[in-house]
Amino acid sequence: MIKRWPQDVLFSEIIRSRDGWTCQRCSKGFDPTSSTSRMGLHCSHFHGRGKWATRYDLDNCTALCYGCHRFLGGRPLEHTEFMIKRLGKKKFKELNTRSNIIKKKRDFINNEFRKELKLMLENE
Repeated sequence: MIKRWPQDVLFSEIIRSRDGWTCQRCSKGFDPTSSTSRMGLHCSHFHGRGKWATRYDLDNCTALCYGCHRFLGGRPLEHTEFMIKRLGKKKFKELNTRSNIIKKKRDFINNEFRKELKLMLENE
């Protein structure tokens, strides 16, 4: 299991807020004021969180409910098609290229990056 840093919590909030607290596959809505409801909407990464280059990439992440996250997570072809439809072929190809850039944890797990994420969340 990959460790969740405070930056991950902030980034998840950004993605779920950006997507209107709605699953982007099935359109199920979630209540951001309910802790129970909040747990049902995930910040899904197309390229896994182990790839630091795209761990905090807005194009790499989508708000998905638990069921859709499990469905797409177990079906790479459908997940790829979903992402191409969402981003378009050009942006999807650019995302894949970015995912292969070598980045280190220290580039993101620091106070400066955490402040950037807080500003992003405030501007959502």
